[in-house]
Amino acid sequence: MNVCMARFKWTATIIFCLSIVACVGKVSAPTQFYMIDPVPPTSAHPVPVSGSLTVRVNLDPVEIPEYLNRPQIVTHLDRPEYQIDEFHRWLEPLRDNLTRVIAENLSEMLGTEGIDVVSMSLPVETDFSVVVQILRLDGKIGQFMVLVARWSLFDRTDNTLSMTKRYVIQAAMDDDSYQSLVKVHNRLIESLSREIASGIRPIVLHPTGP
Repeated sequence: MNVCMARFKWTATIIFCLSIVACVGKVSAPTQFYMIDPVPPTSAHPVPVSGSLTVRVNLDPVEIPEYLNRPQIVTHLDRPEYQIDEFHRWLEPLRDNLTRVIAENLSEMLGTEGIDVVSMSLPVETDFSVVVQILRLDGKIGQFMVLVARWSLFDRTDNTLSMTKRYVIQAAMDDDSYQSLVKVHNRLIESLSREIASGIRPIVLHPTGP
């Protein structure tokens, strides 16, 4: 009887240990990290000729809603349900990533026209500033993503609002992977950047006098 009991306990212990190993193996799935990337550079920006003027535009830190202000990527399941994925995360804070990427995009899109776009926390002398508010940036995995944003241009010579616009765009995903989701993020932010560049170009190049 004692031998049978000992064998039973030994078998139960092995099964228990194997169960623990299996559970640990499932929990320790590798975390994937992602970033939104700027548009690739198309050409070197020419150095302004002597006597020419460069218009300096500052991009303020991009504002995002609190539900996106987290390292995990947020997806939309069904109204009003959202999902926070612990194993798919942003490599840097999303607010910082968006600010850097939009500033780089605008610099690439406007730099050849003598418009210098910067994004600095330190006080610098600029001619204009752009404020971008992301109101919504999410979507359903494998289906589509939605971007809703509001952006404004301020003239720093007299601290007046030159223009403000609301921008809404939707784009479909290629598949149900997070790689596809982030690729759509890139397309939407590039589209927003082009909208801002197109809107501010005529104003900053030909400002109206008092």
